[in-house]
Amino acid sequence: MRRLVWCLLGVPLAALAGEILDSSANLDDGVYTLTLTARIDAPPAIVQQLITDYDRLSEINSSLTESRVVMEHSPVKHRVHTVIQACILFFCRSVTQVQDITRDTNGHIEALILPALSDFRQGSARWDLDATGNGTTMHFSTSLEPSFWVPPLIGPWLFEHQLIREVRESTAIMESRAREAGAP
Repeated sequence: MRRLVWCLLGVPLAALAGEILDSSANLDDGVYTLTLTARIDAPPAIVQQLITDYDRLSEINSSLTESRVVMEHSPVKHRVHTVIQACILFFCRSVTQVQDITRDTNGHIEALILPALSDFRQGSARWDLDATGNGTTMHFSTSLEPSFWVPPLIGPWLFEHQLIREVRESTAIMESRAREAGAP
């Protein structure tokens, strides 16, 4: 019934893909901490494959205008350069991140921002992908200290809003890819 109401309001079903179970954003001494938990109707192996296909990340996240591997340390550790174009209300910014990203076969991915090559003084992120029935529960957390100005009163809201928008978009695409691959 809920999907029917959304369709009647003109919201595409892809916008309803997955489910954001929880999210939060905090600001403490210039450092933003964001967490998000989402349910994705795709197996963890497919989710991990898509979010670690670093040269093609823009296919699952339209905010990414550039994404490429700049160095392969090992088969499971890569240096990745991304450029994100984020606009919320009046605040727009093109942000560069260079991160060393490590993944394991248990659904854990960790990223460490390299400040000298990025628009951040410091930052890290972690994805934990857990099998839940035929799908995945993704737990994401990040800590970021931007080297650029963010409106302090609405900064946490801006970051959380952008993260939720990006995860919803990416989730819809990942679920579509899983269906195309014949995943249950």
